[in-house]
Amino acid sequence: MRPNERMEKTSETIIINNQATRYAWFRRLSIGSCGLAAVAFLLLTPTASAEFIKEATGKAPGLTIPELATKGPAAPGLATPGIAVSESILKDTPLIPGSPGAASGTGALAQSGLFRTLPKQGDSIVIGHQAPLFSGPLNVKSNPRDMQVMYLGQSGEKITVKSLSGEMLSFQTYDKGTLWIPLWYVSEASAKAVSLAPQYVTLRPTAKLSLAPSSSVQWNQADKAASESSQMVAMAKWNDWYGVVVAPSVWHEGYEVYRPTLLWVRDKDVTGVTPVPTPLLGTDSQASLDTIRGITELSLKLGDDKKTVEKLLGAPTFTETSEDLQTVGGDPMILGEAWRYERKDAHFIVTFSPSGKLVRTHWIIPAEGEPWNRLYAGDDYLFSQDYAVTPLPQTLDIKSEWRNQGTLGFTYLLGAGKDSLLIKGDDGGFSGMHNASSLYAVGRTYGETRWQVDAGFGVLTAVPETSGDYVNVFTSYNPAEQKYINQIRRIRMSDGKTMWEQKSGDEHRIGMWGAKKSVVLVTWKDTGEEDGTVPSVLSVLDSETGKERWRRDITREAQILNQGSDDPYVLIRDKNKLEALDLTTGEPAWQIKVKAEEEQLDDPSFEPYFSGGPQIDPFAGPDSDKRWILTGDAWQLLELKTGAVHGEYKSSPGERFEVLNERYLLVQHPLDNREYWSASLFETRLYDVAAKKTKLTISGKGSKGTIHDGMLYVAVDGIPAAFDINTGSDLWRMPNTAAEYVDLSRYTAGSFAVLDDILLFPYGSDLLILGKHDGSVIGRLRDARTGYAELRELDHRNGTVNRHGDELYIGTANGGFFRYDVGAFTAVVQ
Repeated sequence: MRPNERMEKTSETIIINNQATRYAWFRRLSIGSCGLAAVAFLLLTPTASAEFIKEATGKAPGLTIPELATKGPAAPGLATPGIAVSESILKDTPLIPGSPGAASGTGALAQSGLFRTLPKQGDSIVIGHQAPLFSGPLNVKSNPRDMQVMYLGQSGEKITVKSLSGEMLSFQTYDKGTLWIPLWYVSEASAKAVSLAPQYVTLRPTAKLSLAPSSSVQWNQADKAASESSQMVAMAKWNDWYGVVVAPSVWHEGYEVYRPTLLWVRDKDVTGVTPVPTPLLGTDSQASLDTIRGITELSLKLGDDKKTVEKLLGAPTFTETSEDLQTVGGDPMILGEAWRYERKDAHFIVTFSPSGKLVRTHWIIPAEGEPWNRLYAGDDYLFSQDYAVTPLPQTLDIKSEWRNQGTLGFTYLLGAGKDSLLIKGDDGGFSGMHNASSLYAVGRTYGETRWQVDAGFGVLTAVPETSGDYVNVFTSYNPAEQKYINQIRRIRMSDGKTMWEQKSGDEHRIGMWGAKKSVVLVTWKDTGEEDGTVPSVLSVLDSETGKERWRRDITREAQILNQGSDDPYVLIRDKNKLEALDLTTGEPAWQIKVKAEEEQLDDPSFEPYFSGGPQIDPFAGPDSDKRWILTGDAWQLLELKTGAVHGEYKSSPGERFEVLNERYLLVQHPLDNREYWSASLFETRLYDVAAKKTKLTISGKGSKGTIHDGMLYVAVDGIPAAFDINTGSDLWRMPNTAAEYVDLSRYTAGSFAVLDDILLFPYGSDLLILGKHDGSVIGRLRDARTGYAELRELDHRNGTVNRHGDELYIGTANGGFFRYDVGAFTAVVQ
């Protein structure tokens, strides 16, 4: 079964399984028999009032209610909604308040005929209508706008009674703890409530809002429910009661997300009813954000089709390829369609499966202080919310020259040839959750995939040669054979032909690097334990033939410092010595020894979360002439051919730095701890290698730095900013409402790209377009969904956004890879 077929089948199953749950009706409405003979007599007389008949039977003469089309058939064994006075009613036994089994505060419910007998502990009962579930029993002192509802009970859902208190009962769940529900929602009467198309209701000043129909727990709507930011919207009807939506005063507190509450008001307290104009998110909509959120929270359901959603919300502002909808690790991606609705005060994203069924929704709401991501109420993780402290970007529709769709979520540009691009694909998982990575070539002109190597959950290392004609590849796992095989091969970029390969079993582990016309390997026996007494083996192969030139033992602690395929030597650091080994003979060409009295700092470039060092241009590869290398406690800019020192930066413990160019380093300096990851206060220094001094100091942690025309563009604690290098002036920072203590660095995975008067910067899930001169948020690029995959720091920094002349290449987090024309791109923005 193909992925889209599997998704469609899943979506249809969701609908089928939920119809009975959400739209089932109970067989009949029973009436309590206190004075039942008199009731029956009055019902049969022509003088019976309409109000009395409605209260007793659940049906008003001539009642007409606008209902949603989602009212489904009765569940198996249940009659169609309706009521008739029959002999069975006369046989019902009354529940007299105060008698055994009666609970305090339930007299009104019993006398109105909702129960023949009240539920008791251990009873299995069914919820008749979608119900708010509470963490404890409520009373008149409870605030209707602060009920902190996180869960909803669905029609047809079975629960087991734990206890009764007043007009509510509790039930125990294995994953949500103890929850409370008003008794009315488990009565047979509640199953006769109908869903309404949203309607504005105008209430009398004296109107009371009830916890449920016939409830004695009531509130004055004017005092506690109404507010300037929300309107009373009716979404349900039962007899002469309207179910109205009351939005929470606070939608979330930390990780806790709250839902709107459905309360009830008698129609005699309603002075006017008008339909809520739809579409809710149309260009002419005047509905408040609270109103829209309340309606969508209670209306949209998994499995809704596009027509239903469009009728309620309107046509989307933009449609895009969705995020990956696959939830089974290792299975192929599933991409649907995302509908974006963009208001000034919020963005709303509705995502559909390939078969056109609703599978998730996502609100993005402006906030202040601290951002929150992917919050959801209760266990409805598919209906999520973001609270953003940065501007909501307007989508800009800019036509790409082509889009290539990969098979894995994250796409990074790794290298380039004359007519091919080398792309690394990754599923973004780690620590047992990583199932797949890949390497593939894409045609530079049309974007077609030419060949692909799948590496499964094993190691994948690729070193493209500077010519762009070949790439040397190491993989440790063969997913086709489903076994570990160490495989080294040289692949032609144009067509994927393997020029040579070496295979070995899984008894050894291998690391691979590049050098000029060479492949550098380190091999060590995989014993399952760290055994420093067993040496590793360093070997060098001829990259054209795959033949071994030489090998030698090295310690397990030795570190290989090669980066590109044009490095002139094998660069190896072992304890207090740095050596450059000849690629043909293995003899030292030069070496640097660290004095015994000097402290050897740990090299952060070997840490898994390291994102510093130089930003590598995939079209040029790493600089093989000069490189910053840590020797002792100093970073030295070394000429790789001779070992000559061209610059030095004396490092302090805990520092990290980025190489902006040959002259400038961007140094993150911790202020309150010698350990980088334990520090909370930083300052960032722009170090001038030529002048041998700090030229600019910035309060906070600066990263992803780029220098262009005398300007430093950098993210300071995750906020894009610009500084004049010559004057030190703080030119601008992207508008934000973040608290001073908040670090937003987790949103900044990629790097800046400069295009004339604009900057491109991957930020969270958006590729932002910023004004270069003022930092204004011009917008976001349509369909370029970005993201962050943990432990791929350098892949994000080097491979997400790249400009080469008039060509602009963009990787995404949903398998897409784009090429744009720079001139056409900037023309649309300007």
